[in-house]
Amino acid sequence: MKRFVLSFLVAVALGVSAPANASNPTAAKNFVDTVAGQVIAIGKNDNYTRAQKQAKIESLFSDKVDINFVAKFVLGKNWRTATTQQQQDYIAAYRPFILKNYASKLAKYSGQTYSLKNARPDGDASVVTMEINDPQGGQNIMVDYRLRGDDGSFKIVDITVEGVSLLNTQRSEFNGIIENKGMDGLVVALKKQVAGKDDD
Repeated sequence: MKRFVLSFLVAVALGVSAPANASNPTAAKNFVDTVAGQVIAIGKNDNYTRAQKQAKIESLFSDKVDINFVAKFVLGKNWRTATTQQQQDYIAAYRPFILKNYASKLAKYSGQTYSLKNARPDGDASVVTMEINDPQGGQNIMVDYRLRGDDGSFKIVDITVEGVSLLNTQRSEFNGIIENKGMDGLVVALKKQVAGKDDD
């Protein structure tokens, strides 16, 4: 359940990059609801094989996720100290990592549902709260999405699950790899994870 939820959150929350404008909680809530509905519709369609579901979800991610923004955010200070070649290699490795890592979990959809509880302004951003329910495990998880953007498109600033920031968690994991193996080691690790995710 935990792995599905982490995947679902990123799938729903990462939106198309747009300039930051005044917060619009209603539009942000509608955006999250629309993307979540698209993901669920793919996941529960029995006419698709799991591989087809994964391909469709990856296509949705590719259209909706600002991968460069997220990749740079999770790298943090290491982005500034990396060489131009290392930055290019990292972005090239991160794209299939985020697409396959999350889409492969969502392709295993097994009845999870969600409801949007509220949306509120927070400076120039909007925070949308979602509750995710797993009918098999009976577990509810509360999630806050912080988004910036305009009425037509949004971008993610952070995702908080039960008080824990997912993007900061990934940043911590990446920092640990870089400290032990360097930037090149992180790129290798991402490629290895992609190679091992297809049947996970």
